[in-house]
Amino acid sequence: MAMLKTLKLTHCAISDISSKNKSLKDKGLQTSLDPMSDRKETEIIEASDSGMASNSMPVWQHLEELRSVLVKSLIAVSLVFCVTYYFNEAIIKFLEAPIMSVLPSGEKHLYFSGLTDKFLAYLKVSFYSSLVFTSPYLLRQLWNFILPALKEDERKFAIPFLFFGSVAFAVGLAFAYYVVIPSGYRFLLNFGGPNERPLINISDYFSLTLQLLISMGVLFELPVILMLLGKLRVIQLDWLVKFRPQAYLGLVVLAAFLTPTPDAFTLLLVLVPLILLYELSVQLVRWVI
Repeated sequence: MAMLKTLKLTHCAISDISSKNKSLKDKGLQTSLDPMSDRKETEIIEASDSGMASNSMPVWQHLEELRSVLVKSLIAVSLVFCVTYYFNEAIIKFLEAPIMSVLPSGEKHLYFSGLTDKFLAYLKVSFYSSLVFTSPYLLRQLWNFILPALKEDERKFAIPFLFFGSVAFAVGLAFAYYVVIPSGYRFLLNFGGPNERPLINISDYFSLTLQLLISMGVLFELPVILMLLGKLRVIQLDWLVKFRPQAYLGLVVLAAFLTPTPDAFTLLLVLVPLILLYELSVQLVRWVI
């Protein structure tokens, strides 16, 4: 009896082993019959790994890229600064035109009280002019810095971002130069009694004028920036619609801060374009999402 039990156990073990070997052979046959699927799976895994590797950069590499962008931008601004300083007489005359057009006849002058005031004012004008003229290149460097974090379908927005960003900045400068500055300065000069005469300091005038120009140029970048952030899924369209009242309130405060005069007319001159820019941003984000 013991011998029979041993033989039965041995037979069962041999049967289990043979069935397992047969199943393994069947699996191996099925795998060998479909080698293309294995190859595709391997390619998908390798592509996924390479995509993750391309989008992920160590911190030191990000810092190195940032340093490269800053150095290139500084060199570009420095070179253009030399050019703008050489032509600063023409630039100064161009920037003086809005105030000269509203000053009384016989008083079309700017004054300086310190020995270095005029020199420092010219340096300031040359520096800000160099920032304006190099703004397309600076936008390009900004795009190069964020480029490694973008996907392939997002990188095609480089040319539209640079083009519309430069155009929006130029439109903001023109709006400030031809609309906001003349109306604001005219109000300030006509404010008060008839016996008061302006004695405008050259440093104060160029500081205020350059502040208005650069501020309006940057504000007109709002649609381009929000459109880019919407495409990158950083902001959502629902946020822009939901928080529209709060955005309008913030634009009112911003317009009041930027306008050089306390009158409502100049405030509206700045506020209305800002609201239109915000609404344009909402439509552009809706379009790109």
